[in-house]
Amino acid sequence: MAIEEITGSWINQNGSTVNLTEKDGVLIGEYCSRKGRAVSGKTYPLAGIVNGDVLSFSVNWQDAEDNLESITSFSGRLERRGGEIKAIHTVWVLVRRWENEARTRETGAWNSFLTNSDVFTRVEN
Repeated sequence: MAIEEITGSWINQNGSTVNLTEKDGVLIGEYCSRKGRAVSGKTYPLAGIVNGDVLSFSVNWQDAEDNLESITSFSGRLERRGGEIKAIHTVWVLVRRWENEARTRETGAWNSFLTNSDVFTRVEN
């Protein structure tokens, strides 16, 4: 896979964006969420891997100012049309420490995990 194929900005159906840089199968970048407890418009670091048309990356919901004590792991597959990547289809699992936004009630094992899916399309410059 050529570096420029997946490197760039991608947006999902909720308006959250991911900026990816790939080198030798390693992904680094940042995630900006528009949903959930993350601060809208704030970016969080991510790291992952890509192997052909499959990839995985994790977002650490912690920065210099705040720690949400949660991590989201995305696993996905690239959708190609005409040889170009048109979308990244993902399934994600969020693991969290706190049940409530005020961070006063810890989650039990049964409700520590949330899962769903996202489809990212390239942000055209």
